[in-house]
Amino acid sequence: MLALLFTCLTLTAPGDSIEAALGRPELKGAHVAIAVVDTSTGERVFARHIDEPLAPASNMKLLTTAAALTLLGPDYHFTTRLVAASRPDADGVLHGDLIVVGGGDPCLRADLLAHERVKDPAALLIDLAQLSGVRRITGRLVIDDGLMDHEWVHPDWPAGDVQSTYGAPIGALSLHGNVLEYQVDGGASPTVRFITEASGYRIRNELRLADKSTLCKVGAVIPDEQGVVRVQGEIGRSVGLRNFGVPVHDPSDFAGRCLLAQAAARGLVIDGGLAFGPGAAAALRDPVQLQSLETPLGNAVVVALKESDNSISDHLVKLLGARGGQVGSFASGTAAVADFLARQVGTPLGGVVLRDGSGLSPGNRVTARLLTDTLVAMEHAPAAVRDTYLRALPVSGSDGSLENRLTDEPYRGAVRAKTGFIHGVSTLSGYVRSRSGRTYAFSILINDYQSKYDNGQMKAIQDSICRALFDRS
Repeated sequence: MLALLFTCLTLTAPGDSIEAALGRPELKGAHVAIAVVDTSTGERVFARHIDEPLAPASNMKLLTTAAALTLLGPDYHFTTRLVAASRPDADGVLHGDLIVVGGGDPCLRADLLAHERVKDPAALLIDLAQLSGVRRITGRLVIDDGLMDHEWVHPDWPAGDVQSTYGAPIGALSLHGNVLEYQVDGGASPTVRFITEASGYRIRNELRLADKSTLCKVGAVIPDEQGVVRVQGEIGRSVGLRNFGVPVHDPSDFAGRCLLAQAAARGLVIDGGLAFGPGAAAALRDPVQLQSLETPLGNAVVVALKESDNSISDHLVKLLGARGGQVGSFASGTAAVADFLARQVGTPLGGVVLRDGSGLSPGNRVTARLLTDTLVAMEHAPAAVRDTYLRALPVSGSDGSLENRLTDEPYRGAVRAKTGFIHGVSTLSGYVRSRSGRTYAFSILINDYQSKYDNGQMKAIQDSICRALFDRS
């Protein structure tokens, strides 16, 4: 008993700076877990409640992306395919259906395709169809979304998040991040117009002119079954043009509407209209792939971690669930991540609960031990996996969600870590490159801090711990 007590005391007796941070009044009553490991030696240099399951918020993305890079491989490409029963004839007529097969790609968005000078991914897909010689389709435009299920949003996600662009739905064919963009303009009579080109949507302008000329408080309700988007709020005369977004309900329906709009704009005639057929391509006797569109996994991982992109992370988890012929779902995907953690990271998963890939669910529970063990495993992963993972993490004082944190020298650039925040939860996990040249994997999980404190105060505590690790000899 004495030996065990001595061991526990040894593990929880770090430098005075970290102890001082943990003693701050902002943490009174909060649940706090901290683990620090020297990645070279495996020595656990600090431990506090490291096996207590706590909500990770967006630190969940560290586990999701680690599993994706390891299981799919760093050279993996998402693939969206255009498939038919035959090729178009000499006159450009495709006899039968054109099937668009979703590959779970979360990167078919203008912001992530800008380097390819792509303004609209739906337009690009129609252009690819025409490039293959299609001028008219006698059948239908069929959306094959069979790779993933139709549980578009996780039942755990708070209602307010589902109404926000960061809580947009997840499906096998996702265009524009499953967000319908619109633009408002102030003036004597506020106006609204769609930016995203999609057939069948209408705006109900419920905006009011604000008394204050610079006020802009605008929101929208997810499109109803008739495709009506209610834009509400108030906007001042001098505000000018502002862009906003509203998530759609059904990603496959939205993708189809976007493709129909671009087909009409480009003169591609579709006699049979729009249809939905999970597994339609596989059901063809001799399917012909007319074209395909690919984007690299590495790009997705960078955006998931640096920008804390929920949509990409939850597409990744569903894609992991689709491996081995299963239908991708939150349940099958989180099971795949758990299997990766158990088999390849090797951390006991007692008390660990994985609900989604992004950390948006308040039901997720992980331990600081699990996060640091994963970080150490990724530090020692094959070079291509390791380098992609490390490159994707935000860098202190430089980019991503750490751009405005630890900006002072010598801490600028010394921390690569993932931030996390949901109601009552503030987290930071990653790596510190110390003054002495050692690399420490760390995880700081703060749950249930008092409502009179805010995330900014939690961040300050986390940053002070990072400084103490940097200064450690």
